[in-house]
Amino acid sequence: MKRRNAVKRRRAVVCKVRGRRCKSLFPIKAFIGFCPVLFCVLFFAFSSFADAHNENEKYYASVYVESGDTLWDISDSYCSVDFASRDEFIKEVMQLNHLTSPEIHSGCYIIVPYYDAKPL
Repeated sequence: MKRRNAVKRRRAVVCKVRGRRCKSLFPIKAFIGFCPVLFCVLFFAFSSFADAHNENEKYYASVYVESGDTLWDISDSYCSVDFASRDEFIKEVMQLNHLTSPEIHSGCYIIVPYYDAKPL
C-alpha cells in the first residue's frame, strides 16, 4: 500500500513539474490492442465477400473424339459440381450436338459445356 502511494505521489510530482495534467494510458493501450483484432475481422470479412463474387461461368469447348471415347469418359474430364448430375451433363451434350443417342464416333468433334472461373 505504501509503495502504491509513493508511485502516485511521484507521478503527481512529474505531472506538476511538466505543467500538465496526467492522463491514463489505458485508452491508448486498449486502442493499440484492439487494432489487430479489428484488422483481422475486416480482412476476413472482405476476403469472404470477394470469394462470393468468384462465381463460375459456363463455357463451351470443342472436343475431338478419339477411338474408344464415350460420353461418360468425356464427362469425367468436363463434368463438375456445377452440373446437377452426370446424366444431366450427358443430356446437355446430346442436345448441343443434336445427338439422338449417347453413341459417338471417333474422328468427330463434339461441343462440351464446362464451368470455369470468370476471366479477369
